[in-house]
Amino acid sequence: MDENKTNLINRAKNGSRSALEQLIKLEQNNIYSTLLYLKKDENDLYDIMQNVLIKIATKINQLNNPEYFSTWLNKIIINSYYDYMRKNKKDLNIVFSSIDESERNIPDTKSNPQEKILYTELDILIKNSIRNLPIHYKIPIALREIQGLSYENISQITNTTVGTVKSRIARARGIIKNEIKKYTTE
Repeated sequence: MDENKTNLINRAKNGSRSALEQLIKLEQNNIYSTLLYLKKDENDLYDIMQNVLIKIATKINQLNNPEYFSTWLNKIIINSYYDYMRKNKKDLNIVFSSIDESERNIPDTKSNPQEKILYTELDILIKNSIRNLPIHYKIPIALREIQGLSYENISQITNTTVGTVKSRIARARGIIKNEIKKYTTE
């Protein structure tokens, strides 16, 4: 972690409102990206995100070591997701199959139009495949592929062993590969 982020975390822990605001601005895209792979409905997504931001603001002083901020934050994200789903009595394995324009990650404009279309379609297939995964596969694969967390960090966040995390990520990748195989050429 860079010094600036560590400094922001320490200042936020000590009650600096401006440091907390800067830290939240720095992290909000990561929070949104992670939640986007877990939850499609935008209203729900923003409700969960708001809960995450409130928990960051109210619990930052409980973070003992700034080096564990990423793990701490992702645990808040996952717990907020679970809490929201339980509170709203929704099935934790809800499937979302549609995608809107704001989610499409179109490559730079230098690519030819065919490449853009293929990239966009593949991106949609992968996102929908992740959303369709059972929850015990969806969370580890999102934390690994979207947040780039280590297996050890994911194991701490999900309260499972590193072996279980590796197994679930491997299975999730296999499921995703099988789902998109019919759309790709080998």
